[in-house]
Amino acid sequence: MKPDTIIWDFDGTILPSDPYDSEQTLLLYRITAAEEKIPIIRRVVAKAAIYADRKEWLKASFKKYYLWLLKGTPIEVLDRVAEKLAKKITLADRRIYWGLYDKGYSMIVLSCGTFDLIKRTLYLADLENCFTVIKGNHFETQNNLITGMAYHMLTPKDKLTLIKDRGMLSEATIVVGDGYTDLPLLDWAEIPVIMDRTGLKRKRFAQKRYHFISTAADIMEIV
Repeated sequence: MKPDTIIWDFDGTILPSDPYDSEQTLLLYRITAAEEKIPIIRRVVAKAAIYADRKEWLKASFKKYYLWLLKGTPIEVLDRVAEKLAKKITLADRRIYWGLYDKGYSMIVLSCGTFDLIKRTLYLADLENCFTVIKGNHFETQNNLITGMAYHMLTPKDKLTLIKDRGMLSEATIVVGDGYTDLPLLDWAEIPVIMDRTGLKRKRFAQKRYHFISTAADIMEIV
């Protein structure tokens, strides 16, 4: 059966994390570019959380610090950060997503990250229409200020649960991810693909049956 659906992770996959992913970038913006003065304790905690998240030490508990640091942030800040993020997706990569869309592939974004930031970034990169489904965790707001988060995809297993609930078939699906939040879905898929921009993940996942690509263009050799 020819795969007709491609499931993409966002951070590190569609969006290069060099060196920060979308949520880490938002936190950095919050503590360095905010109009009001950020208390020193919040700046210290933010930098520590970013460092730990890059090392994959915090896993799902990162969201606790993330939300604490962002409560009270005007939602319009997401637009400014998304502008920066959209510029990281190269024109060459965008053409690949447009090309896959034109070929009739159904494409989905599943992320343990922040939906509001992902959606804005894809829109500003002129890619939103390439994806039939975009799933992540949603900010809750009041008076245009971030007050909380609705967790729809907090753990890696949540991605696989959603796909199974939708009745999708592994043999008809390509999954493209870059790290631990994608592992259950990658192990389920008939065609699991790791985005490895540096070459380091080939060693880390050498025992897995994954395909490895270093750019979005490489997916064309698989589809």
